[in-house]
Parts: sequence; structure tokens; C-alpha cells
Amino acid sequence: MKKCILLSLVLCMAAGFTAADDKGVCLTAGLEFGAENVYEADDNDMHYYLMPMLIYENSFLDNTLDIYTELDYTIGFKIPADDGINSQSLYFDFMLGYNLSLGRVSTLSFSLENEFDELTIIPQLALTGIFTPAVKYSHNFGFGDLFARVGAPITYYNDANVTTGLDFTLGWNSTFGLGIEAKLRTLLAPEDVIGFHGVETIISFVTGAVYIKVETIIPMAISAMGVTITPEFNLSFWDLTFYLKCEFSGIGRGDTIMSPGVGVKFTL
Repeated sequence: MKKCILLSLVLCMAAGFTAADDKGVCLTAGLEFGAENVYEADDNDMHYYLMPMLIYENSFLDNTLDIYTELDYTIGFKIPADDGINSQSLYFDFMLGYNLSLGRVSTLSFSLENEFDELTIIPQLALTGIFTPAVKYSHNFGFGDLFARVGAPITYYNDANVTTGLDFTLGWNSTFGLGIEAKLRTLLAPEDVIGFHGVETIISFVTGAVYIKVETIIPMAISAMGVTITPEFNLSFWDLTFYLKCEFSGIGRGDTIMSPGVGVKFTL
């Protein structure tokens, strides 16, 4: 069974590379440098990180099948080092989607996504993964595309604990570059896990070589988790993209933490 799945994946990627003759290899390599816990620098808790990344994204068979794969490797370190050990973690995301056309203006999409949200390697092995089957309906109007998505994330951990949830997303991609997306996250079981209930919003705008995005996460338990706001600015030219972002977490909790980052991506 595993061999069949692996063979199917190889064939899909091969088909993707074959279909990408007119739009490049669809492979992106990048490098990001940043700092975390800047607010707590006085407590010697601030640390830096370096993150190389590799991304493959493509649509093939007349945009019927979508594939997305991302691999990030993060090396964290402190200056000066406190114990001489650099933390290391891995992020992996794989998504396979199928798009069913319902006429000239409507599309029904099905997707399966498995995400290693955090695989800590050093100093101690730990894993948080999210498997999400989802269905999405989009409809094209004269003022842009409206879409609705329902996902059922299953979060699993290396200690065999599992949580299940349900996400509802509504979005609009305008004809002039504005994008608005709102997601309601609910937890089905167990219900007493803090931080899994809440609303996420993404507002983006693209014009020419400039792309701006602001992501906001508002948990139901604001006093315990705090609001997280992450603005991001991208500038692209030729095959290069330079970006700057900064995460503000813990807003409303009394100890807002800033985590800035800067990076570059090169697309083939």
C-alpha cells in the first residue's frame, strides 16, 4: 500500500513537471532570518533563527489537480549562547487537491493536507501534526471570486493525543487585487483545549510587484492566549521576492511579544 501511494505521488509530480514547460519548474527556494521573543529580551529569552526553505507548487491536467509541498528547516540560536546548543526544528506541508468544474463560473474543490506544524529535533524530539480533509466551493462574479470552505483538521502529537475540529472559511478575491478571508475555528473534542476556538482573518492586496498581507488570529480566550497580528510586505522582480514580516503575539494578555523576520525567495 505504501509503495502504491509513493508511486502515485511520483507520477503526480512527474506530470506536474511535464505540464510546467510554459511556466517554469514551479520550484521555490528561500532563506529567512529573524528574531523571536523580542519583548522578553531583558529576561535573556530572545533568540534568533535561520530558516532555509524549499517549496514546490503546481497545477496540472488542465488545472484539475493541485499539488503543494513545503519543507522548512529552522536553526535557532542565542547571542551569547547560554548552553551551547542550537535548537533545530522541521516544518513539512503536503497538499493534494482535485478541482471539479461546475460550469463556466463555479468550481468544487476537494483537498487532503498533512502538515507537520512543528517537528522539534533538538533539544528534545516533539511532533505536532495536522491532517485536514476539506471541501471548497468558489463562484466567479463580475466583481471577483467568492468562496466557502469547510475543513476538518485532526491534530496529532507524539504522545498519542489527538484533537479534532471543524473550520468554516468565507473569502473574496476581487478583480482589483484585494483579498479578504475569514475563518471560524471550532474544536469538537476535547472541548477544554485553550486556543483552538477562535477567528482568523487575512486581508491582502497585490498591485504589480507589491504584495501586502495582514493576518489576525483572535482566540475566544483572549486573556489566556492573546491576539496575534502579523503584517507582511513582499516585493518581487524577475524571479526574486524579498519580504519583511513581524508577528505581534499576546496582544490583550499584557505581555505583547514581537517576532520580526526578513527573507528572500527565488522561483524557477
